[in-house]
Amino acid sequence: MNISKYQPQFDRRTRTRREIKQLIAERNSVLSQYYNLTSHIDDYDTDDVDSLKELLQDFCQDMVDYIATGHFEIYHRIEDGIERRNEILELSEEVFHKIIDTTKAAINFNDLYDFSDELNLDSLKNFPHQLSELGQNLATRIELEDRFINTLLTQKPRLAYSAQ
Repeated sequence: MNISKYQPQFDRRTRTRREIKQLIAERNSVLSQYYNLTSHIDDYDTDDVDSLKELLQDFCQDMVDYIATGHFEIYHRIEDGIERRNEILELSEEVFHKIIDTTKAAINFNDLYDFSDELNLDSLKNFPHQLSELGQNLATRIELEDRFINTLLTQKPRLAYSAQ
């Protein structure tokens, strides 16, 4: 039996595991920053705008990176229409549109709060409410991602070979 013809499948599985590990690490960083932001939500004042601005910029950048990792590393086969595994296709029909909705919510939040220089207290009037909504969207996304991750990790490799 020539094992070399099966190598691409095992390489893909190894790559998928590495991508999932990266996604989870980025997710954990975003969640940590999110909780840090929520703990400062009542503490900001006119003297602390620069500190909040820095927290927001770091959070928004990491959140966008996390979202991009999901789409470019985990969901790209679905988005490109090249996914062939039935279990993944069935799951994507059920939940992928919800993941896209959470992506849009995260990008909208980023567009509102990833300020370069103009952060002021007036722009933060709805911040607590919008941060809460973002938290709900992140929780939904994580739940859906975990379903994809579990499906990806529990699939058995398909070895198509004939005994000779």
